[in-house]
Amino acid sequence: DTSILPICKDSLGWMFNKLDMNYDLLLDPSEISAIYLDKYEPCIKPLFNSCDSFKDGKLSNNEWCYCFQKPGGLPCQNEMNRIQKLSRGKSLLGKF
Repeated sequence: DTSILPICKDSLGWMFNKLDMNYDLLLDPSEISAIYLDKYEPCIKPLFNSCDSFKDGKLSNNEWCYCFQKPGGLPCQNEMNRIQKLSRGKSLLGKF
C-alpha cells in the first residue's frame, strides 16, 4: 500500500513536480515520456507500468516515490538489464 508512504523528497520530488505539466498532481504516460529525448526509449512503458501500482493509468506522488524505493531496483535499469540479457548471443549486422 503506497498511501502510507511519505511524499518524495529532494531530487525525486522535484522531478515529479517538474514532470507534472498540467499540475494535477498525477503523472500520465505523456508526462513520463518527457524524461527521454527519444520517444521510442525502450524503458518508458515498463517504467510506467511498474510504478502504476493502482493500475489506473496515472502515477501519484506516492506511487512515483515508492517506485524508486522498491527493493528490486530501479525500473529502467531492470528493463535495460533484461534487454541486454535478451540480446546476448545474437549476432550483430556488419563487420566488427
